[in-house]
Amino acid sequence: MTTVCSDMPEQPMPNGAMMENCPLVSVVVPTYGRAALLPRALDSIFAQTWQNIEIVVADDNLPDTDNETQTRAVLAPYLSRPNLKYLKTPGGCGGGAARNMALKLCAGDYVAFLDDDDRFLPDKIEKQLLYMLEHGLEGCFQDVRWVDENEKLVELRSMHYTDDYSKEGLLRAHILHSIAPTAIYMFRRDKLLLTEGFGEVPSGQDFILMLRCIESGMKLGYMEGDYVVQYLHRGARISLGDGKIRGENNLYALKHNYFYMLTHAERSYVRFRHYAVLAFASMRSRRPLRAAGYAVVTVCSSPVTCIKEGIRYWNSKREKNTQK
Repeated sequence: MTTVCSDMPEQPMPNGAMMENCPLVSVVVPTYGRAALLPRALDSIFAQTWQNIEIVVADDNLPDTDNETQTRAVLAPYLSRPNLKYLKTPGGCGGGAARNMALKLCAGDYVAFLDDDDRFLPDKIEKQLLYMLEHGLEGCFQDVRWVDENEKLVELRSMHYTDDYSKEGLLRAHILHSIAPTAIYMFRRDKLLLTEGFGEVPSGQDFILMLRCIESGMKLGYMEGDYVVQYLHRGARISLGDGKIRGENNLYALKHNYFYMLTHAERSYVRFRHYAVLAFASMRSRRPLRAAGYAVVTVCSSPVTCIKEGIRYWNSKREKNTQK
């Protein structure tokens, strides 16, 4: 059912309170080099059951390039819509910087994010917004569904990492597991603007944003359910090369500042995850010797975790094969 503003004053909240207005939700969509995929993302926002939405597209393509020309052509049919804003960045600023620029144009009471190659399920905005209002939250995160280019489920990941939503509890969960990606978030815009926003770095922009939100004391909560579909493209989702390695090392150094909160086993787990990512990125970069070196460090970081993750992977793969 489509929810429009005129409906809302008549509808009681689940806790018995009445919604006095219809909050505007801004959805920020950064785009770079994916003009062909952008309509799917935009159409999924326009198809939301919650109708009081504005979209801010941040075009980060380099000026006077085919990517910029193709993106403008794709956007042309959408620009006449009053609830779509177009922002042209200087180009090549990166996802974190592009989102931060777009945030300044947002007029919504709440803000959400969607990458140009992913999509929302139709009730994503409505369900998350009503959940936040019901529980008095300033920020909220959900689960995420990863699929391949043929819409085949690759992984359904729950973000239910903790039942302790204090600052310390959230920090521990975030350092250990990473509460991400960006598209599962929704924030009160006024509270988000009190932080420094997204990290303007090659890797972990969303990790840094969530870390800043937790550190700011924002009242955050988890809503069970996957309302975001992320697509795993061949080579598109994982950045490659030395920039990826530097970015991950910088993130690990940031996490290391919080090791005092963790047990020995938890520190080993964080090290395991870090070197596993480096090994995988090196393989994707076709650097097998470097990948092998990181793989050895991965196993040495936490042999027990390595075995557990291996078992989990094979069990997951067996379940998928059974479902075919």
